[in-house]
Amino acid sequence: MDSLAAPKTAATPASDKTCADALAGQSCDAFLTGVEPPAACLPQHGAGGSGAACAFAAECASGFCSVADDALCGTCGDPPAAGASCATSGCGPTLTCVKTTQLCQAPGAAGAACDKDLPCLAGLACVGATMTAMGACQAAVATAGAACDPKRVTGPDCDAGAGLVCDTQSLTCVAQPVAAANQPCGVIGTTRTACGGGATCSIPQGETMGVCVAPAPDGGACNVDSAPDCQTPARCVNGTCQLPGTMTCS
Repeated sequence: MDSLAAPKTAATPASDKTCADALAGQSCDAFLTGVEPPAACLPQHGAGGSGAACAFAAECASGFCSVADDALCGTCGDPPAAGASCATSGCGPTLTCVKTTQLCQAPGAAGAACDKDLPCLAGLACVGATMTAMGACQAAVATAGAACDPKRVTGPDCDAGAGLVCDTQSLTCVAQPVAAANQPCGVIGTTRTACGGGATCSIPQGETMGVCVAPAPDGGACNVDSAPDCQTPARCVNGTCQLPGTMTCS
């Protein structure tokens, strides 16, 4: 509702409905990647020129609003190209921000070259990458009980989008263990346990196991480095969870 009421926005209830309908036909991997949105879900082009204040992409003529992760307001500008910095803002709808380099990149499709700085699309695993050689994107294992390589040296890992994780003892894909808030997470036994309900796995430095920390509610205290983070779509702004659109950007 806040995005539809934003000044200068070109988004409408009809465009949102069209996008929602298109998402129903999208694959899980494409949805989880977030860089292959249906055409109907690409940002509408609003009235804001370059440098204009914005909170949502559809307020901008370029279809891109550069907003820092810890802010609610940003400015309209050209969508980032591959190789552009994402240290202080996102990469738009077709690129991903690589954590190791803080640069925008297009994830590789099946067969594409890859390494820790050049990731693959969701549903794919980067196999064979070393310190001196690129690997190749291969389909992740999406069948429980099938063989997997958690180190991705000679074969792919399990498909997290299919709810699977590689058991390091049997080297087969098993159902991903999911823990609730305040329960142990990380490497437990021979598998990695994830957190459910939007919780963050807070692992002390140098350790492999931690505890699930529930997301902070809207208006609650937050810390993206040490947890808790905010429940999506709220952002941690000055230590408090705030929803986009709750501040007038000018």
